[in-house]
Amino acid sequence: MKNILFISSLMILSVACNRVNETDQSVVHHKLESKLDKNQKAWVDKTLSELSIREMAGQVVLEWTAGNYIAIESDDFENEIKVVESGIGGLWLMRGFPFESAAKINELQKNAKIPLFVFGSEGLGSKQYANDSKTSWLRGGGTEMPPAMAYGAIGDRDAIKEAGKIIGLESRAVGVHSTGDPGLNVLMSLKNVLHNRTFGDDPFMVSELASAFIEGAHASGMITSPGFFPGAGSLDIDPHVKLAISRADRQSFDSIHFVPFKGAIKERTDIIMSSHFAAPSLTGLDTLPATLSPEITRILREDLGYNGILITDAMAMGGITNNYEFIEAAILAFKAGNDMILGTSSIRFADTLAILVEKGEIPIKRLKTSVRRILELKARLGLNNDRFVDLEKINSVVGNRTHQLIADSAAARSIVLLRDNYAKVPLDYANSNNVLSITYDLENNESAGIAFNQVLRNHIKSIDEVRISPSSDHNIYQALSKKSQTVNQIIISVYLRPKLGVLEQKKITKSLINFVENLQINGKDVLVISFGKLEVLKDLPNIDTFIMAWSGQDVMQRAAAKAILGITPISGNLPINLPPFHKRGEGLERNITY
Repeated sequence: MKNILFISSLMILSVACNRVNETDQSVVHHKLESKLDKNQKAWVDKTLSELSIREMAGQVVLEWTAGNYIAIESDDFENEIKVVESGIGGLWLMRGFPFESAAKINELQKNAKIPLFVFGSEGLGSKQYANDSKTSWLRGGGTEMPPAMAYGAIGDRDAIKEAGKIIGLESRAVGVHSTGDPGLNVLMSLKNVLHNRTFGDDPFMVSELASAFIEGAHASGMITSPGFFPGAGSLDIDPHVKLAISRADRQSFDSIHFVPFKGAIKERTDIIMSSHFAAPSLTGLDTLPATLSPEITRILREDLGYNGILITDAMAMGGITNNYEFIEAAILAFKAGNDMILGTSSIRFADTLAILVEKGEIPIKRLKTSVRRILELKARLGLNNDRFVDLEKINSVVGNRTHQLIADSAAARSIVLLRDNYAKVPLDYANSNNVLSITYDLENNESAGIAFNQVLRNHIKSIDEVRISPSSDHNIYQALSKKSQTVNQIIISVYLRPKLGVLEQKKITKSLINFVENLQINGKDVLVISFGKLEVLKDLPNIDTFIMAWSGQDVMQRAAAKAILGITPISGNLPINLPPFHKRGEGLERNITY
């Protein structure tokens, strides 16, 4: 009976996958084609010929905007209209609920002389177009897709292609044309804070999955803008905080870091994002961010053969601002060959760029080349004919059941069981009816453990839920030790993970390490799950039962809980090396028992 139910669920999921192709296309203007048609070419030529130097300078600018509700008759909205009317080329949307984001984008598009590019901060590892609220009951966003490394654990080209389609469909439905995924970084350092944006440490696997994502995104009418060139996978320092330096040599760049970029270029990625870290083996300088280096652009254009748009990462990051004034850095970035500049002070920058072109310091041909690339991509998106989205279609596409089923299936397939020395997974219901579920994360992450424990409560007779953090004191651990004596199964979920823009990352404390070690010494069954932190085993090398679940998102919490309960099978494989403990490709399999 269990097998029949499982096969039936797979059939339902297969039908759901087909429905993505059959029904959701109604919200997309067209499949993204690689070439312009006659009318699109005519629009690009006519538009470019009619632009002044100042208007062309505005097109290379991307300005931040929140996807929040904002009244049309308000000072805040009038300020945003002023920036749009200055002639900027596009917007970088920072979160927000679907209807709010779409309504705001439509209104800003209405006030733009030339249609705006809209880039979204959502993507793999995010809940599409959902408010970043700590209030657990506040729902209403789009589909929550697993992070890139989860797809690395699956290793299935079709799965990530489907993810690209879903993200594309939901993005286009709210007026967003691109997200930053897929990540093209090959993870060569476990200290890298960008690891949640990587598929793994095999450059050819990363290339294959990233290319599949691009294919899926294009099929749904979305463009792709992956980063971070020339490849940030070796960094130990966060470029958001200060200038990081990649010590990879040129051979390593050629054989490792450039491989996914070559694959993405072959798959016709529309945009590539440069990054604010130094690569002295490529530029000869350990003080020059790649974003500001003409040599980095030459390598991308000439050595790798890329002809699309090159965009900077946010110019407000510490890798730039610690050493440069904004306008100075933005001009240097454009001179270095970037086509679009992401940051603040957009009007000042466009004014300055126009003056430099008029003076001849920057050739007008150089500016026209970038603007033509930008206009051609806008035409490929169909923005020359229709820049608006239909608000009435949003709730039939964004976050619909079909997409959620596919996301849940991917999350389930990504769970990796690395250790199970005493065959404790799946849990034995008859003997595991008293469970202590310990959630370990920062105090302000209220969502950690909620979805995970909800699934456990639905299936386990008695579950005791406790939250602890790096600041938990000796008294709390004493109480936990006492409580642990009354249960027969202890689950410790570690949600700590690198946080962007933070110099000192929180670590697993000695108190937690001692607590876990003492539990095992006393013969207690302890299952540790890492929801994103890669180096848990360095702190807990002797743990008997260990699972990797890749992120603390609800979709991953549910998947982990169902996996340890035997509701879904476990089949994921480790997409990275975890020296000296485990190698890429490892992973134990478990069948369903529920």
